[in-house]
Amino acid sequence: MFNDDRDIKIFTAIKKADEPEAVVIADEMKRQAISGNLQKAKNLGEVIAKSFREAADKKELLHLSEDCGVAELTRNIKDQAIILSVFAAEYALNQYLTDSILSTTAISQLYDTLTDDSPELYSNLLASTAFSFYYMNIDLKNVDTEVIGKTFAVLCDDDFNEALFCYGKTIFVTSVESYRKTIGTIDFA
Repeated sequence: MFNDDRDIKIFTAIKKADEPEAVVIADEMKRQAISGNLQKAKNLGEVIAKSFREAADKKELLHLSEDCGVAELTRNIKDQAIILSVFAAEYALNQYLTDSILSTTAISQLYDTLTDDSPELYSNLLASTAFSFYYMNIDLKNVDTEVIGKTFAVLCDDDFNEALFCYGKTIFVTSVESYRKTIGTIDFA
């Protein structure tokens, strides 16, 4: 009998991911917690989440739509405006909180607060494909607000409506600026 072992493969154990990275992350989490930054990030997420209801109550979105010449603020357009505001919040938290642990914490708290305080809005967010469209149509480092406006109009089922282009662009720009200012008020250590 002839034995040829050229076709025998010897497998080596797969190396586990380097644990030092996990240790570094854990150490950073501990540092952020001890400094109070994690709690500040949670508070920030909660404040921003509560601002969605306040914006609707103060009719801010209605005023923006009138400024852009939106003829009728339908239920779909209102829903898309709130969804775009939430997207703008997530975008701003990722852009202006340079520490990923803090941005992730703030975003997580934002959604936890929405789940508790505005379950209908949270359900709409889960059911919507809007975030996917916004993320597909932007470069996170250089957002083209014209693209945001056009995407908003498409999501409102009126692709060529200049007033909706303006409305979407305006919501995004004013929301991001508002969230940037809010983030700037937090004194992270």
